[in-house]
Amino acid sequence: MREKIRNMLPEIEWIGDRELRERVVDCYEDALKTGGWTPEDMDRIPFTLLIPDCPASYLTHVRGVTRMAYHAMKEFNSLYASPDGRFRMDGDLLVAGALLHDVGKLVEYERSPDGGTVKSQMGRDLRHPFSGTVIALRNGCGSAIGHIIANHAHEGDGTLRSPEGVLVNKADFMNFEGLKSFLGMK
Repeated sequence: MREKIRNMLPEIEWIGDRELRERVVDCYEDALKTGGWTPEDMDRIPFTLLIPDCPASYLTHVRGVTRMAYHAMKEFNSLYASPDGRFRMDGDLLVAGALLHDVGKLVEYERSPDGGTVKSQMGRDLRHPFSGTVIALRNGCGSAIGHIIANHAHEGDGTLRSPEGVLVNKADFMNFEGLKSFLGMK
């Protein structure tokens, strides 16, 4: 399972810290097992149930958010990073947070009897920012990554997001709102 996760999410290799890379894989292994999914299901599960017949899979969305946030971080750092490092975003933190921002959806969703995807009981009780934060923390990711996950969606509105959390939030909504716009949805 671990090798399949790595192959499906090659952006994991952008994380320089080997231990953090392993923890990200641990989170995915945990969430997939808990939710009753296989790694291949990540490319079949819709990334959202809010867009009928969603044209993008969970896997495509997570990779898209990660790639967009990562490239925005590189541009931000090239423009704003001061010599003392004060305005430099942490690439490992950003990539791990972006890869895990929706990991809670793997327990928020379940397969319906007809083969579709619906909210699980856990999903009805807890939205994915909460369950994803728990998954990350119980698998050894620090609170800074938990912060990105917990605050990436509207639950984080009105909070002070970390710089890396801001980019993950914006990349997430660029993907979500962009697709909705193409589909003529408000």
